[in-house]
Amino acid sequence: MASHERRKNPRIPTQFEVNVVNDDDYVISLSKDISADGMFIATSNPPPVGTTQTLIFSIGDLQQISVKAMVMWIHPQNNGRDQGMGVQFIDVSDELKDAILHIVNRVAVFDTEDDGPTN
Repeated sequence: MASHERRKNPRIPTQFEVNVVNDDDYVISLSKDISADGMFIATSNPPPVGTTQTLIFSIGDLQQISVKAMVMWIHPQNNGRDQGMGVQFIDVSDELKDAILHIVNRVAVFDTEDDGPTN
């Protein structure tokens, strides 16, 4: 997929609750993957591309953090993929970016170890 080629940081599959706030809308969704730059959020009614959202979620030691994100692409229903939206974080704090990178790197190491030779 072309969007993978444009990513600066790898994404890892992970599932946690994400509260999506946009104007008067408040939706509780689940993440599907995350990177230091953004995430994929499963939702049956994604807003249009270019829409800015506020995301509230907990990851690692950070609890109930709030970050702005822009909808970069959507997967509509019945397209053969998970339905939802890809978002890019806007003005993410260094603390959040470091926490996400720590989790991504830790999972990547475990995946590499799992793929190694077995005796």
